[in-house]
Amino acid sequence: MEKQTVQLKESDLLALVDKNRALDATYKLIEIILGTSDFDEMAQKIVDVIPMALGYELAILWLIDEEKEKLVKTAISQTIKDEKMMQKLKEALGNSNIALGYEDNLCVKAIKEKKQYVSEHFFDFLGPAVTFDTAREIQEMLGTELNVATPLIVRDKPIGVLVISMSRDTNNLSDFEREMLRKFSENAGIALENAKLYKNLKDAKDELSEAYENLLALNKMKDEFLTVASHELRTPMTIVKSYLWMLEQQKAGKLKKKQTEYLEKAMKGTQRMIDLINDMLNISKFEQGKVFFNIQQVNICKLIEEIISGFEIKLSTKNIYLKLDDSCKDIFADIDKEKMRDVITNLIDNAIKFTESGGVDINVETETDKVIISIKDTGAGISKQDLPKLFHKFGRIDNSYTIASDTGGTGLGLYIAKLYVEGMGGKIWATSDGVGKGSTFWIHLPKSKIQARVPVPNYEILNRQNLQNQKITSIR
Repeated sequence: MEKQTVQLKESDLLALVDKNRALDATYKLIEIILGTSDFDEMAQKIVDVIPMALGYELAILWLIDEEKEKLVKTAISQTIKDEKMMQKLKEALGNSNIALGYEDNLCVKAIKEKKQYVSEHFFDFLGPAVTFDTAREIQEMLGTELNVATPLIVRDKPIGVLVISMSRDTNNLSDFEREMLRKFSENAGIALENAKLYKNLKDAKDELSEAYENLLALNKMKDEFLTVASHELRTPMTIVKSYLWMLEQQKAGKLKKKQTEYLEKAMKGTQRMIDLINDMLNISKFEQGKVFFNIQQVNICKLIEEIISGFEIKLSTKNIYLKLDDSCKDIFADIDKEKMRDVITNLIDNAIKFTESGGVDINVETETDKVIISIKDTGAGISKQDLPKLFHKFGRIDNSYTIASDTGGTGLGLYIAKLYVEGMGGKIWATSDGVGKGSTFWIHLPKSKIQARVPVPNYEILNRQNLQNQKITSIR
């Protein structure tokens, strides 16, 4: 069988060459996209791959600066071997830009009309960023006769334009080559947009990390300042309170009625300041990790009974009741007794403060692994909008200011209560049906693994009993 020789026309051969070059350019673009995440590096590689893969003399990438409404020269191909010519290009273009309002420029037209433009004159793509004479000089040095501007369009939005300069006339630019440049520019645009987004995210992350580190440093300085300031304030305030107490007890002589009234207000103000200082110290210690919990088995019912007994005087002045449910007997939880005393005292004090009639009911229940404490009052209540504000630092609610201005309060008590309860492995929150309908504060605590303490045997008494039993047996 005779071998058959396939004869190809010159036009077919040229078409195959074009397709081969297009495939090579596409492959190299894919390599760039997969291997590069840095925006500037990707832009430079894109303009370099066009001349290398397709045999063009020059490629220039212009991208849109939307804020300043102009085209900015982003990258220029570095494939020209003549150093003198390369230096001339760099000097001519520099950090040049073209206003988007300059519609005589074919790059601007390509972007606005989203279509490709071809021209023999290099100035049509560079003016007015460079002069006509400079553009002509560059074109003569490059030996190019044809220039093409192809817009970079991503999701139907132009982001820039790719300018190609080549040493052939318009008649030698095939439809396939035009389409190939459009496809290349489209893919390059997507790659650049993704790289830009990645760069913006990275820059934002770096800025956020720096801001976070600065905030940590500032927060540490704030905590240290509060600790020092609170310590320095507490000593003189304690001295002031001591002298006010001596005046109240009339140690320096009998006081008139008006003087006594002023003295009572001064005592209340001083106590409020001391409470605030103590609260700030407690928070500062907690946030610095300097608060430790002495977890032990505690009888919750007895602890609440002790706390209630300290409110007798305050209850008598307001004529409201405070009671613990009678069924509360020997319920144990693993907690820090003194910190839980502070938490419950604070919640009861708030309940009394905001209750003008009726009273406060305290109930303690148990579930499989937790103890549930509820402190329910018939007082001012809390709106749905204000509930989320509770348990935050200085988390005062709107209807609390008038009362707090008369009775005192720092806005830190519930925040400290939350820190303490969560530090003991529990949870704390509040519920209310609305303003004027009372409130209920809930605490969940880890239930004690041992239900009650077993008395330690007195071995001396047991030994005596055993000896007596042995004597009785021996007599018998």
